[in-house]
Amino acid sequence: MAITAELARRGHEVIVLGHGAQRAAFAATGQGLREWSSARPWSPRADHPDLRTLLSWLPLASDPGYGRDIAAAVDADRVDLVLSDCMIPAALRQARATGVPVAMLVHAYSGYWRAQWSPRRPMGWWLRMTGAHPGRRGALPDLLVVTTLPELDVIPRGRGLLKATTVQTGPVLGPVPASAARAGRDSPLLVSLSTISYPGQQACLQRILDALDGLPVRAVATVGSSVDASGLRAPSNVTVRPFASHARMMPGMSAVIGHGGHGTTMLALAHGLPVLMFPMSGQTDQPLVAASVAAAGAGLALPREAPVSRIRSSILRLVDDEELRRQAARLGEQLRATDGAAAAASTLESLVTQARRGGGRRR
Repeated sequence: MAITAELARRGHEVIVLGHGAQRAAFAATGQGLREWSSARPWSPRADHPDLRTLLSWLPLASDPGYGRDIAAAVDADRVDLVLSDCMIPAALRQARATGVPVAMLVHAYSGYWRAQWSPRRPMGWWLRMTGAHPGRRGALPDLLVVTTLPELDVIPRGRGLLKATTVQTGPVLGPVPASAARAGRDSPLLVSLSTISYPGQQACLQRILDALDGLPVRAVATVGSSVDASGLRAPSNVTVRPFASHARMMPGMSAVIGHGGHGTTMLALAHGLPVLMFPMSGQTDQPLVAASVAAAGAGLALPREAPVSRIRSSILRLVDDEELRRQAARLGEQLRATDGAAAAASTLESLVTQARRGGGRRR
C-alpha cells in the first residue's frame, strides 16, 4: 500500500488488483482496489496453522487466474509496468508475455525465499511441477524489489534469489519520527505475538505474562483474534489490550517482546527499541529475522517453548543491557534514514524508463 501510494503521489495512475478482504485497508489510504475475477479466493487464516498454512500457499502460488487477470488489465488499461507479489509466481509468465516490464515484490527475508524456491522444499517442488516457478524461462522477472535491510538480510554475491536484477530498498515502514528512540527506560514494554495463530502461541504468551509477574517493569500486551484473551492470566503490571496500532504505541515504549515478524521487528528497531523474539513458525522468515537481529546485537531470541525462568532472565537483560539499546539505536538510525516506499517507487520508474529507451513496448 505504501509503494502504490507513493507512485500515486508522484502522479502515476496505479491499478491495484487484490482480494476483496484487502479493500478496506487500501480505502483507508485513499486507494481503490479491483478484485481478482479469475483467481480463487484465498485467506492467510488456517484452522490448523503452521504446516497447513504453508500447504494453503501452494495452490495460491500456482493459481493461473492471477496471470489471466494481470494480462487482461495490461491490455485494457494500457499499463507501463506490472509489479507482482512474490507469493503468486504463477502470474509471471502471463505478465511477461504482455511485453511490459515486470517486477516482483519480495517482502520477506531473501534467505527464506531462496529456501522456499529450492526444488528440495515443498514449495519449490510444487512450483516446478506446476510450471509456476519464478526462475523458469519466460517467467523470470526483469527486477526483484526486496524490501529488507541489507545489513540484516545479506544476499551473497552470486547467490541471489533469481538470475534477475535485484534491488534492496529497505523495509517499507511509513514515517517514523526522528525522536522515536527517546522514550525512557521506565516506559512500558510492548508484548505482541503474531496476528496469525500458530501452534503453541497462546501458551508462549502466557509464559511471557508469567515471567513478567513480579518484575519491576510495566507492560502492555496486544492480542488479536489469534489469541483467546479471556483465557490469559495477566499479572497486575501488565495491561492486556485488543489489537492496536503499534506505530502509535512504540514511541512510548522502552522495548518490544514479539514473534520475529519482519514488520513488527523492523518497526521496533526503527523506533530504537531492543527486541526479545519468540519465532512462532519455521515455515516463515521469523527465525531468520530473529537470528539476524540477535547477531547484530540489537535483540535476543528464544524458542517459543522457552520456560518462564529463561524468559524472565531475558526480559531483565532486555531492560538493563546498554549494549542492546545502543545497537538498536544504531539500526534505528539506519531504518529512519531509509524510505523503502520511495526507493521502490524510484526503482520501478527507472525500469520503465530503461524499457522505453531500449525500444520496449511504450504505452
